[in-house]
Amino acid sequence: MARFQTTVESISIVDGHRQPKALNVRAVEPVPASPQAIAKGNLYVLLELGGDITAQPAVYRLVLNAIQGVYYDAAGGITGGITEAILSAHQALAEYNGVHPDEAQLGGVSCVVLRGEELYLGVGGPAMVLVGASDRVDQFPSELSEAIAPLGGPDAPVVELFRTSAEVGTRVVQLASEWVARVPMNKLATTAALTDQTTIAEYLEAVAPERAVLSALVTHIGPRLAATAPVAPAAAAEPAASDATPEEELYPIPLTTGAPAETPEDAEPAAPTAPAVPPSAAARPRRTRRWLWPLLLLIPLAIALAIAIGLWWQQRQMQTQFAGLVSSAQAILQTASDPATPADVARVRLAEAQGQVQQALGLFPDSTDAAGLGASIQTKLDEVNQIVPLYKLVTLQPLGGAGSEPEQLIVQGSRVFVGDIGLDRVTRYGLDEVSGLIPETAGSLVTERGQVLSDGQVVGELTDIAWGAAGGERRSSNLLILDSNRNLIEVDAATGLKPLAVAGRDQWVTPRLTEGYNGNFYLLDSGSGKILRYQPTADGYGNPPDSYLEGDAAIDLSRAVDMAIDGSIWILYSDGTVQTFFQGRQQPFVLETPPDSPISGPRAIYTGSAAGAAQTLYIADSGGGRILEYDKSGKYLRQFRPADKTDQEKLRRMTDLQVDELNRTFYILASDGLYRTDIPE
Repeated sequence: MARFQTTVESISIVDGHRQPKALNVRAVEPVPASPQAIAKGNLYVLLELGGDITAQPAVYRLVLNAIQGVYYDAAGGITGGITEAILSAHQALAEYNGVHPDEAQLGGVSCVVLRGEELYLGVGGPAMVLVGASDRVDQFPSELSEAIAPLGGPDAPVVELFRTSAEVGTRVVQLASEWVARVPMNKLATTAALTDQTTIAEYLEAVAPERAVLSALVTHIGPRLAATAPVAPAAAAEPAASDATPEEELYPIPLTTGAPAETPEDAEPAAPTAPAVPPSAAARPRRTRRWLWPLLLLIPLAIALAIAIGLWWQQRQMQTQFAGLVSSAQAILQTASDPATPADVARVRLAEAQGQVQQALGLFPDSTDAAGLGASIQTKLDEVNQIVPLYKLVTLQPLGGAGSEPEQLIVQGSRVFVGDIGLDRVTRYGLDEVSGLIPETAGSLVTERGQVLSDGQVVGELTDIAWGAAGGERRSSNLLILDSNRNLIEVDAATGLKPLAVAGRDQWVTPRLTEGYNGNFYLLDSGSGKILRYQPTADGYGNPPDSYLEGDAAIDLSRAVDMAIDGSIWILYSDGTVQTFFQGRQQPFVLETPPDSPISGPRAIYTGSAAGAAQTLYIADSGGGRILEYDKSGKYLRQFRPADKTDQEKLRRMTDLQVDELNRTFYILASDGLYRTDIPE
């Protein structure tokens, strides 16, 4: 039977803040290879109670003890044991309610059993379990009904049973029903997509709404435990055969003795021995040289002492300098943390404190105190600079490969379109409405270079894609694709690809960017320096376009990288600047420089499509590995950066951005994949 290493963490959040202890959970992990472990495995229980008054700890113990006792004592298999345990919990709570009607409680419970490589799940009353694997997140049950009978009520609850497999890395998240009522399901699904307990706990605390009591139990399944060979008692160990003495075993180099060496037979005869010195001569001292020996002995001692004193003094000086740097940095951090300190002053001082910490670490690189202080300063600096951490980038679809350059993204509801200018093709994916993830099945090809259209035209290289919203003569909302052959192609779910009539295509110079708004089609032509506006006709855009810019003006659009429309037109340039136009007239607008560093790799600008509905602008800055948020006067509001360094590198490969403001979700296209992450409050 396979054995795993499990890590269990209970989470209790009240009014948006995590509590140190949860009363409503129970984790039972019998000794491995014991009869209980072999027959019934590990048991994990999350109990949810609610009534006119808060349930007492004794009530939780009563019900949890009933579940544990009945499950392990029940005859038969695991599913039967789970069923009996949940029904016994209902009976125990109903009896308690009968004795204490003023303290009556109703509730729900989820039981998870891990035995070998199998997970058994049982749910009674309102409760939910999410199981995350490397490539998916499963939800049990698939939905919660308001008609579910709770524990402790007049009717026994229906016990729902499920079974799935476990593997290394599986995450099991047991949730109270209040999570489902108060938090969107796609955000809850992200919980099971995270890979460690600490991040899951932080994420749940971040998405938990105010004025709510929420709980969860998280079990992470790690690698199998390594089998350990038994160690024989020392007395039973046989000594190794050796002729060496104990000293020779410790020191293999033989020790020199005072015995005289034997003279080999072929050695040269020894020289004649000199006559013995008379005793009187041997006793005569040589006074002229004896006094040099103390000096000769003192010289190396003096040198060693001087070196030791020098090293001691240098170490003392380093310690004094280190202490001064750390003390100064701590004082700056304390001052910068005062709410009365202006943000611009705090920003400058904190940068100074960072420099001092780096100097201190240069003296003592292994100092944990200095490293911890540096982390605290960085946290405060991020707060001053309005840098908000992104907890997890969930991979929706791996992309890339030979010749691939995914650079264009459109997300509309559950429909996702990716334009790859390297392979000159557009691919469609579908988001699962429950988990918010893309299923394992590959996306469907919408169009690619070389495809022949219904009018005989051939699809050229991909130029841009845009969402053509309904409005005017345009009756439906669909994807629009512009190629290098100046074909404008509509993607209709019912009829497939439909070439649209577009007037004046031969007048275009260098068409680069497209947008749809209120039925109209907008084309940014960098070669002519103009923005053309097409109004819809029955066959597409058959009437000649208007020049959007006032007075048929031309401007330098050669550095434009993206365009967005919300009633005004916003143009993002490669140097990080933005221009905005309303009714053809350029408006005064200056984008404030982010407080930590300028924009260094602008790739996309996003604003809501409805005039006045979106109050902010989002800019994807791949050079900084971040997403910037501004108000529409150009004032910097905040920026989003992944806390994880691996996720930060993904944003450095970012090529496009879409924002679901209603569900507060970023959809991020990068050169190696499509990602999703929640927008923190």
